[in-house]
Formats: sequence, C-alpha cells, structure tokens
Amino acid sequence: MAARAVLLALLPVSGVFAFSDTVPFFAWSSQSSDSVLGSLTPGARPDHGSLLESIVSNENLCSYDAVVVVDHPGAHSSDLRNLPPSCRLATLIKESPSSRQLPYVERSLKSSPNAASLVTRQCSSIALDVVPGSGEWQLEEDKKHVLSISLPPIEGSSRYRKTLMAEHERLLSKELDKLVALIPNHLVIYAGSLPLERREVSDLDSAFDSPPDATAPYSATTVASPKGGILHNYQLLTPALITSLLVAFFILVPIVLMGINTLASIQSTSRSEAPKDYSAQEKKTQ
Repeated sequence: MAARAVLLALLPVSGVFAFSDTVPFFAWSSQSSDSVLGSLTPGARPDHGSLLESIVSNENLCSYDAVVVVDHPGAHSSDLRNLPPSCRLATLIKESPSSRQLPYVERSLKSSPNAASLVTRQCSSIALDVVPGSGEWQLEEDKKHVLSISLPPIEGSSRYRKTLMAEHERLLSKELDKLVALIPNHLVIYAGSLPLERREVSDLDSAFDSPPDATAPYSATTVASPKGGILHNYQLLTPALITSLLVAFFILVPIVLMGINTLASIQSTSRSEAPKDYSAQEKKTQ
C-alpha cells in the first residue's frame, strides 16, 4: 500500500520531466494535397531537427511561393492551449487545407538546422526578416520568398505567460493575414525554441568543446565579470532539487516520524512483580 502511494505521488513529477525539453511544432499550408507535410514521419519521439530536415529536403518544397518560419523562444504547448479557440491563429490553422500539429517535439541543446537559409539556397528565394508588429516589409512580384519571424521570448509566471502569449498571437496573426492576402500559395512553420538562458549554456558548452585558439592574445579585459549576485547568475532551485525536497518532506519525513512514533509506543515492564499472595518471610522459613 505504501509503495503504491509513493508511485502515485511521483507520477506528476515524472510527467513534468517527460515534457520538460519539448517544444510545439505546427506546420500548415494552402495546398490541399500537400506532399511536403504528408511526408513528415515524426515517429514515437519526434525531434525538431529531423522534422525540419524532412521539410527542407522535400523536392516539392519549392512549389510554394512563400515559406514562413516562425521561431518562438520559450513557448510550450500549454501556452498555446491557453489561447481562446476563437483566436485568429487557431482559425488560420483550422481553415488551412492541410496541417500537422505536434505539441511535444524534443529539442536538445544542440542547434537545429537553419530552415530559412536552407530554403533560400535550395529554391533561390529572397530572404526577409520580419519584425512582428512593424508591417515594414514588401514582397517582390514573380519571386519566391522566405520570411523569418522571430517572436519575443515568453517567460515568467503562468499568468504573465498567458498575457504575453495573447499579445504574441495578435502580432503573429497580423503578419500572417498580410501574407495570406499577398501570396495565397504559402507554407507556415511555427516552432518553439529553447529559452535564451539555455541557449547561452549550449553556446558555452560548444565553446569548451572547440579547441582553443593559441594565436589569440590573452587579455584580462576580455573576461567579462559576472553582474549581480549569486541569485542573478545561478539557478539554485533546479527541477531536480525541487523534486528531491518534495520527496524528502512529503514521503521520507512522514515515514521516519511514523516509525519513531511506533517505536515509542512500545511498552515493556521494567521489573518483575511478585505474585499477589507471595510472602518472602514464609518462603524463608520453609
């Protein structure tokens, strides 16, 4: 019974770790019989890099007049679920002739292929960097285009993330509506990415893996001093530490206290008492 209670207590924790390194990956197009999206084979554990490579390597990718690649740092599938079903982004995906929606896609610290640059080289397209909300971009006639849209990072508490996601959805939908009006034949790829602080860790790991440049002179001014205190530069309460504290305080500590209470409740006679009619004097004369 106790083992079953422990397993039930750990189920939510294991579910959190199962989706901690996943990002949403959505793709939709204006073609009803889309061979590009139909060729996606995510498998049991889809990977962000393999999905992008499957799209970019498809021979029919250049049939689109425009390919839009949306990068949303820190976005999670729960952020998309918090959007109202009647929002413009949900309507665009629902009304598209073909779409693929993968809410939990693995994305490691290693960098994924740059889909925008690969499509630009493969299809001889014109690359455009679109700033959400600016509206300052124009398309050339009779030319293929690749639009890169980088949304602001989403982070913070759940209530703050919900507010940010609603604002980001409004900015993205405005740019997509403009694209649909200008180029009906298009493909949109929306994918979340790792938060900015985890990208810095990945860059730091790659810097340590690469051999040092012996010709570069050393200068003390090139070493940046950390800003702020220890709470600003380090994450003390990691998910593993929080899980260990929860297990210790809510499982191990109650078990230890229950055992101590059980041992303390055991009573034993400290000395043997004589029978009721026993007389030491009579025993001595006998």
